[in-house]
Amino acid sequence: MYEDNELVAEFVIESNEHLANVESQLLAIESGGESVDVDLVNTVFRAIHSIKGAAGFLGLRNINDLSHSLENVLNKLRNLELTPNSAMIDVLLRASDQLRSMINDVDTSDTIKIAEFVQQLDQIAAGVTPSVPAAPAVAEVAEPVAPAAAVEEPQVVAAETPAPVVEAPAPVEPAAPAPVKAAKAPAEESRSEGSTSVEANIRVPVSVLDRLMNLTGELVLCRNQVIQAISSKQDSGLEAVASGLDQVTSELQDAVMQTRMQPIGQVFNRFIRVVRDLGAKLGKECNLQIDGKEVEVDKSIIEAIGDPMTHLIRNSMDHGLETPQKRVAAGKSPAGRVNLRAYHQAGKVRIDIEDDGQGINPAILKEKAVSKGIITQDQAEQMSDRDAVRLIFHAGFSTAEKLTDVSGRGVGMDVVRSNIEKLGGTVDVESTIGKGTNIQITLPLTLAIIPSLIVETCGNRFAIPQANISELVRVRAGDEQRLTRVKGAEMLRLRGSLLPIVRMNGILNLSSEQSEAPTNSSIIVVETGRARYGLAVDGLHDSEEIVVKPLGRHLRGCKCLSGATILGDGHIALILDVAGISDEAKLDLTDQSELEAKRIEEDLHDGEESQTLLMFTNHPQETFAIPMGVVLRVERIKASQIDTVGGLEVLQYRGASLPVMRLENNINARPAPADLESVFVVIFDINGYEVGLIAPQLKDIQSVVMHVDATTFRETGVCGSFVFDGHAIRLLDVFKIVEKHRPEWFEHHKVAAEARSHDPIVLLAEDSDFFRRQVKGFLEEAGFQVVDAEDGQAAWETLQRGEFHFDLIVTDIEMPRMNGFELSRQVRSSDRWKQMPIVALTSLASDEHRREGEAAGIDDYQIKMDRERLLSSVSRLTQTDVETLRRQAMREGSVRELSTAGA
Repeated sequence: MYEDNELVAEFVIESNEHLANVESQLLAIESGGESVDVDLVNTVFRAIHSIKGAAGFLGLRNINDLSHSLENVLNKLRNLELTPNSAMIDVLLRASDQLRSMINDVDTSDTIKIAEFVQQLDQIAAGVTPSVPAAPAVAEVAEPVAPAAAVEEPQVVAAETPAPVVEAPAPVEPAAPAPVKAAKAPAEESRSEGSTSVEANIRVPVSVLDRLMNLTGELVLCRNQVIQAISSKQDSGLEAVASGLDQVTSELQDAVMQTRMQPIGQVFNRFIRVVRDLGAKLGKECNLQIDGKEVEVDKSIIEAIGDPMTHLIRNSMDHGLETPQKRVAAGKSPAGRVNLRAYHQAGKVRIDIEDDGQGINPAILKEKAVSKGIITQDQAEQMSDRDAVRLIFHAGFSTAEKLTDVSGRGVGMDVVRSNIEKLGGTVDVESTIGKGTNIQITLPLTLAIIPSLIVETCGNRFAIPQANISELVRVRAGDEQRLTRVKGAEMLRLRGSLLPIVRMNGILNLSSEQSEAPTNSSIIVVETGRARYGLAVDGLHDSEEIVVKPLGRHLRGCKCLSGATILGDGHIALILDVAGISDEAKLDLTDQSELEAKRIEEDLHDGEESQTLLMFTNHPQETFAIPMGVVLRVERIKASQIDTVGGLEVLQYRGASLPVMRLENNINARPAPADLESVFVVIFDINGYEVGLIAPQLKDIQSVVMHVDATTFRETGVCGSFVFDGHAIRLLDVFKIVEKHRPEWFEHHKVAAEARSHDPIVLLAEDSDFFRRQVKGFLEEAGFQVVDAEDGQAAWETLQRGEFHFDLIVTDIEMPRMNGFELSRQVRSSDRWKQMPIVALTSLASDEHRREGEAAGIDDYQIKMDRERLLSSVSRLTQTDVETLRRQAMREGSVRELSTAGA
């Protein structure tokens, strides 16, 4: 063998690059059948040929010989002398696996016996059906997931592979003696391979490197300016330099993070073969559909999610999909479907693994859980089907009738959840009997730098990752009615439901002289895949992007902490693990207190609907409110960062110019104090444009039952006013303010296809006079005809009278007499109106509401005060061009005005 280690290492890297897509390409050749894609075969041929040539030069005999045999078969395929079939592709796949295994361990590659592979390939090249040994018995396949640092799920191909391959989960009975690689555990093999081809090397676009170089130059200039400003003692100049330094550092951080981003398709592509081989093993047909391969996440996440996802794919194939005979009997197509989809959602990456199989029976899960002592019979009777399905995440829980090599040993789903949560993510499940199951994974984009909220309790600072934060709630003195106790557990009443409260000083055993009285508390509502609860803290600090440091050995066993960080002021903050706190506080989904809370919740519900509002002051004596449903995010900035360009104020934000507005320039409001060093910017997404509203001082985020006065303070940009905490607060119409500030954004608002021949008629059901007027105004302004009703019962009676031919229903959810769900079920049960589109309005759409709405037949959910998204939804469901209707309405209004004037 060649002795130049550097050259050999380069060979390993390049060979792995050549082999990276060979598996998916061979599978594509197989799916093409007799219609051979010669170009695709040529691509695989060139990859193997390159490996053969380099191996021959380096004296790697076995790699050269196996490559040569592979090359012979591929040459016959590209010359159309052979027709690909499953047996041939099986041999090619196993041979390429063996080739990869030897490449990743070149030192011992010549000791591995490859005679069987060469013989089978030569038989194929000669047109003879190869003699392939039977696949090993089911029991010989790897053990399921073990509770290690990573989820150890092997590649499925090992179960059908007679010879040792890199993905082999355990020693497989080989045809040739003493295979070196097969003796390794899968986790060790993964690390071994990664250390050569993945972990030590990464591809970075040249454009990213160029940007890094340019930013490094800018950083040097900023450093020189800082030195000069300090030496000349120019305080004013130092502030400007610091602002520039902050911007350059942020851009540099973004560019460095970009170098670690990898397409998630690197993980997804491996499942094509997993599904193929599992289908053959289980006697099931399955079509795998993959969407979102181009979504990028951090390299460390890419390396960590493969094994948990493999386990989930195996479960979908084994437990989810039925055999072709059972599917046909159930009225389904013989071939099952597994959808694998990745997409961005709220600054995170969402992965859905969905199958159209038999679903999970919650009744069977409850029965098994009771028999295993996981829950009591009373808990089972009170438990919802949704929570029952989540029981699959309990350790040792399985409903499998028999143990197989694929799944059913009762170990795995709890570890899958644990490993996803270690990445700062969550996993959840939805299932419908007879229709299928959807596993939902949510992951952060990166683990290197985490946006976090800094909080304080008992004089100690802690960081909570923003990915886990749902909202912030302030409980004031005098709001004791919002807190209650259920069997000793503290609960917060939040929008008609009860939320468990965990006090930081109690869960971490911090000494505190403060009273336990639930007054003046800041509560951070956090979510994990298993629980949603509130963390009560003494105070809130700023949000910061933190760098995670590992804990020392003294704190390593504390499950409530996931790490530590050094803040900008030099203080140390411990990073809270919200899933660990949930476990420590025993906030389990089957907890008896939660079941009791559901009973109390029914008694407490009074039918009044609340709105979650962000409140702020422009002038210290004037308070305004914005519905949280229309807020994209909130940032705190230095007032000096706002520039004026072309008469408009902008903020240099995330590499672009963000237009910002001042309230006093758009409505009748007192100006903000001029001496503020920092302000908040509330950012909205309007018609695809981001725009910010300067909020000098945030006051609170509160869930408020509003009784709106729509006349006293009414003006363009103000919906009305309401009284809260003894003060009059004006409710802003953000869309009107933005339309006044940037009217050009609303000139070409195209939403759907061509307008109908008649103006669509919308039936609006809303019990609040204020919201009924608002939504009706939105729709009529866009050219829709609107017939309104005071609740669901009145809307149903209007439908039955048949005076109008309605095109769509827009309904509130919480209404007296008949709520939105009941109205939807009535409509869907009627032959006359069952196809009518239904849009539900809510103050803040929760997942639970959405699921119940889907079951009731609701087509879409929209936030009440989000005008543009509501109009987009209505126009899409009625296939109407909103802009055409608006112009038509304006023309008709002008004609009426002219007619009146002429009269």
